Amino acid sequence: MKKKNGIFTIFALALMFTFAFFITITITGADVTELNVNPEVVVQGETLSIYGKASPNEEIWISSSSVISLPVSDAKYSREFNGIYFPAGEKAFSVTAENIKNIRIVLSPVFRQTIKYPLEGPKKATNGTATISISFPITWENIIININDRKNVKIYGDVAEDANFVTLNVNMSIKVTADSNGDFSLNITTEGVPTGEFFITAGEIEKTVSIVLTEPTPTPTTPPSPSPTPSPTPTPPIPTPVFDTGSPENPYPSICGTHHGTIKPNQTITVSKLYTYPCPGTGGHTERVKIWNDTRVIVEANCTGYRGDWHNITFDEITLDAGETYNYTIHTGSYPQIIHERTANVTGGTITCTQFEAANGKVYYDWIPAIKILY
Repeated sequence: MKKKNGIFTIFALALMFTFAFFITITITGADVTELNVNPEVVVQGETLSIYGKASPNEEIWISSSSVISLPVSDAKYSREFNGIYFPAGEKAFSVTAENIKNIRIVLSPVFRQTIKYPLEGPKKATNGTATISISFPITWENIIININDRKNVKIYGDVAEDANFVTLNVNMSIKVTADSNGDFSLNITTEGVPTGEFFITAGEIEKTVSIVLTEPTPTPTTPPSPSPTPSPTPTPPIPTPVFDTGSPENPYPSICGTHHGTIKPNQTITVSKLYTYPCPGTGGHTERVKIWNDTRVIVEANCTGYRGDWHNITFDEITLDAGETYNYTIHTGSYPQIIHERTANVTGGTITCTQFEAANGKVYYDWIPAIKILY
């Protein structure tokens, strides 16, 4: 037992040293000429293959990054990633949290122990943001320590004052070496990886991978049997006018962020809530919405967190007039469905994207949130 505790102590000290100085490590870009991912939509738990071309015998860092929006409960946030696979070899892991007071990471099992970092307690945020980073293997007193196989990672802490959500930017980088022909490859199991969109990067090339819970169910093609005795057709109810983009055929890639644009109803509608179409298996939703015209703000409303009917934001009844143009700003969380067009003609009118600011800092001009505004 003394020997095991000694190894654990060495690991804890080495971990502290690595966390403290990781920020000085620079992952340089390689001369990557080709990058492929297969499949582009992978069911959680299955294997993702990453492969490409670079210079012969070159070392390449393959990075995956994602943005996760977390709910707030009792002024705290928490997220567990169970069974995350850490491959052998050199690797780096970092997480940046926004809208927080502090952050702490729990890693287990390590020598059958659970490690909490920072060792002395949660790391305090600066202006609501904090980053924790680590790289492996660790060398301490000529002892090489690495973590491989499946590990459980928990990220938690206290949120900033009045914060309704916390954003996590998670990045994992793994080093591979191209062969004498310049070919490189990496197979990663997605067991324990959260669903949603991930950005895979090698050199200057980036690919998008969507992790889903289940494969889409195909629509049945067999027509229903005709009724031998048709019954009288009832008088249909008069539909309540809505503004509905519908669910796009391909909602990927997706990421949370801030949407700016306009809507123009083709009929006058009276509405009191906004629904956001989520990507399958995710918590895609709207966190805040603002609708206004040239003269006034018509509605401003916030999500109440992952409680109750959280896919909808409810507000006081408003009327949007036919033929009028209204501006919108919609802040989304998790992975909402996206219409990848500049302008779309939808049920009830037209919706246009003027700018989308993704949570990873990128800006697009053809990302429309899939929403429904209804009574």
